[in-house]
Order: sequence, then C-alpha cells, then structure tokens
Amino acid sequence: MKRFLLRALTILLLLGALAGCQRTTEEPEMPTRLNIPINTYSAQDFTESDGFLRYPGALLGVDVSSHQEQIDWEKVRAQGVDFAVLQLGYRGFTEGGLNVDERFLENLDAARGAGLQIGVYFFSQALTVQEAQEEADFVLRTLNHCPLELPVFFDWEEVAEGRTAQKATTEVTAFARAFCDRILAAGYTPGVYYNQLYGYSVLRLDELDDTVFWLAEYNPSPSFYYDFEFWQYTSHGAVDGIDGRVDVNLWFPKEESD
Repeated sequence: MKRFLLRALTILLLLGALAGCQRTTEEPEMPTRLNIPINTYSAQDFTESDGFLRYPGALLGVDVSSHQEQIDWEKVRAQGVDFAVLQLGYRGFTEGGLNVDERFLENLDAARGAGLQIGVYFFSQALTVQEAQEEADFVLRTLNHCPLELPVFFDWEEVAEGRTAQKATTEVTAFARAFCDRILAAGYTPGVYYNQLYGYSVLRLDELDDTVFWLAEYNPSPSFYYDFEFWQYTSHGAVDGIDGRVDVNLWFPKEESD
C-alpha cells in the first residue's frame, strides 16, 4: 500500500479532486448524503504516545506486504502492535494475472505465532464483476479455511499506465459487492479499503454497509464524514522489527448488538 499515495496523486491530476490520503486541512466535496452511520470519533481524544496515535478503546496495527521484506514479528508485538493486515495477493497491473504475495505465508505464520490478530487484503485490479469474483475465489483457495480474526479486505485502486487506468468509476461498487459476497458466503468477514476520494466519489458506501470499512486518511484525526472501523493513519510509520516505513492503523472494535 505504499504505492497508494502515488496512485492517489495520479487520480488527483486526472479528476481534479482532492485525494483523501493527502495531508491537508481541506476535504473532498461530499456529493451525496448517504443513509449510513457517520463518523462520531472525537478529534480531541486522539493522542500520540511512543510514536503512535492512540484512541480510547482502539487497537494498534500494521498492514504489510512483501515490500517490507522480512519482519521480526516478535519485536513488532513487543512494541504494542495488536494486529496485522497482510497482503494475501494481488492482480497484475498489465496482464491481470493473480498472484500470492511472496511473503504472505511467512508473515501469516510468524505474526500469528507472535500473538497478533490477523486479517488479509487483496489488491484488486478487477475490471468486471466476474474478475472480482475470480479474485475472491483465489483468496479463498489460498486461505484454504485458515481462520482469521479480522476481515478479508477488498482493495481496488486505479493504477496509472495499468489495466485500471482511468477506470475509477462507480462500477467499482459492483466489483466490491461481488468480492465481498463470495467472502461472506465462505464464512469470513468481508471488508472494503478506500481513501476519502473513493469513499465520496467512487464507491457507493450505502450498498456496502454490511461490510467492514477501512479508511485511509493521513491526518492527526480522521475527518471523513462516514463511519469506519479501521483507520490507516500513515504510510510512514516506524515500527521495531520492520525495516523502513510501514502503514500504521487503528482498529475501533464495534460492540456486538443483541
């Protein structure tokens, strides 16, 4: 997901809009008021401690891929990281082949062994509902019934000079829906990853409100209007056990309703 900032900047140039992953005091224009829960997190309750953002009741996590290379998960856990969202795989930018992240199984075993709660994401380049379903089936075959504590996230992003160039349209909602339906039917919790631009202008969040939302917004507190359960607040975090920069997240667990 380190590539996400560059892609968001490309979308900015293409659409003349303000991407949610940019550090800014302005917000993308919200075109439609949706009948879904809104963001009620209190900005003044976000604090910084030991180099991480904190919020009452929230858990700290990272999301990683093979770009982080080998990770010492025991050191990661010792620094207070509670969960990890691992890239399971991705669809190629040009030819569209399906691939398992080369460090997925290694990260899965080591992070679980260190005591972290685990979720996964798939980097989608689907252009049709059928391709999104194919991606979900690929994820399920790779997991092979492996239990997960956290969701399986659909992460669709437009890539300049790739097969999804200039394809960021509301059709992506149908792709996300198709992927998540397959994941749910297999007994896993589905989720959708997006930034502010996608959340306001590309995805119809009200058609995905039975999935877990994961927001990318790089600010001291999230300004996105609608509710979300996971928040990727930086792509430049520093975590013991991980060389270089890494995405850092907060998870706001929702209370189970009767």
